[in-house]
Amino acid sequence: MNSLNEHYRDLLGLDDSWTVFKADLQLEENSVVIELSHRGGPLTCPECHGSCGRADTAPPRTWRHLDTMQFTTKIKAAVPRCRCAQCGVKTVSVPWAGKASFGNNLPDWHRPAAYGFA
Repeated sequence: MNSLNEHYRDLLGLDDSWTVFKADLQLEENSVVIELSHRGGPLTCPECHGSCGRADTAPPRTWRHLDTMQFTTKIKAAVPRCRCAQCGVKTVSVPWAGKASFGNNLPDWHRPAAYGFA
């Protein structure tokens, strides 16, 4: 591992289709913004799970991720959209987000509010 970008790529468990374009440590705001880009490759329909071609790219989005140490962590990415013969044009699923927010699936004891933090 020779860079901060590779460090975050490994921490996020990204496969070869994603790369960390930029990891921006913002000390004044106590935050880390991780910008990802899709390198290309095969796409899978999020509904029928069939193999698809690329239609276009959705506008960039930001996801709130678990904190890095005590720094607010956000992930920014423009996600590819696939053209599925069966389902139409769909935004592909991304490895850092599920159908429900990861943070919403944490047990109560793991939430900051359980310790009196907001």
